[in-house]
Amino acid sequence: MQAAAPIAVIGNANLDIVGGMLADWPDKGTETFLDRADSRIGGSAANTGLVLRRLGAASGLIASVGKDAVGAMILETFDADLDRIARLDGPTSVTFGVLHPGAERTFFSAPGHLDHFDSAQIRDGLSGWPLAGALALVSGAFALPGLTRDCQGLLRHLIDRGARTAIDPGWPGDGWTAETRGLMMDWIALSAVVLINDKELEGLTGAKSVPHGLDCLAARLPGDTVLVVKCGADGAVAVRNGNRFSAPSPQAEIFDTIGAGDAFNAGYLAALQAGHDIPACLGAGCRVASAVIREFPRGTGPLLLDTLLHEGRAP
Repeated sequence: MQAAAPIAVIGNANLDIVGGMLADWPDKGTETFLDRADSRIGGSAANTGLVLRRLGAASGLIASVGKDAVGAMILETFDADLDRIARLDGPTSVTFGVLHPGAERTFFSAPGHLDHFDSAQIRDGLSGWPLAGALALVSGAFALPGLTRDCQGLLRHLIDRGARTAIDPGWPGDGWTAETRGLMMDWIALSAVVLINDKELEGLTGAKSVPHGLDCLAARLPGDTVLVVKCGADGAVAVRNGNRFSAPSPQAEIFDTIGAGDAFNAGYLAALQAGHDIPACLGAGCRVASAVIREFPRGTGPLLLDTLLHEGRAP
């Protein structure tokens, strides 16, 4: 049997420090004790890469780190044949995530090396990478200033080398301005799969609901492009060529939802790599995300895609 074409995950890797719960913001100069905390590799691209590895999907991460102990730890983790991690001068980016009741989060980020990672370095990392027939996800482009400026060029580069492209842009730091909306529509025009969440859909389109946002954007999708919208506990929906699909999310009490969308991306792309249709890919994304975020601290053991897909089928 011919091996499945690999998945290239391109974008940001950093350190996440997560703690909670915090119901009320403390006064300055005081000390607050949190019930639980976790320190782990983060960044949307790295999160997806880690879950793809747990799913046993042929994949590699194309990212960067700083020249410090955190960077060395990430570099040691992503050392497989298809991983390409650039080592940049300066510290590795760190994000502090504080968890609040009601699935709310507050983030504090120090950009570090991410401000210096650009598409030229990504192209260097992709040199010799088996892109023909591969899936290539560009993740977190709005978090990488150098990539934001040339994401369109990178997507063309991937397509020219035979890859099927996917985009998950993240939230633009300046909000959904006319400029960022224009950039996103340019990226969508070059993507086979678009992976965004409900808030990003509403920000991009100006719509007040997911159905309205789908109506606004569906007519502007090129060809067979699949638009996937992640709706948290409400599951996920997708549209292609005017046809709509949906999948529910398993119900569970979740302490830490950080990285849920990145885990969804891994489940969706792993199912797509395995040849499944859109409804099955949506189901895989929802079930993989649920399995990942139920764990605190986050697990590293294998996730069985076939088992998760079977759990989502009607008896």
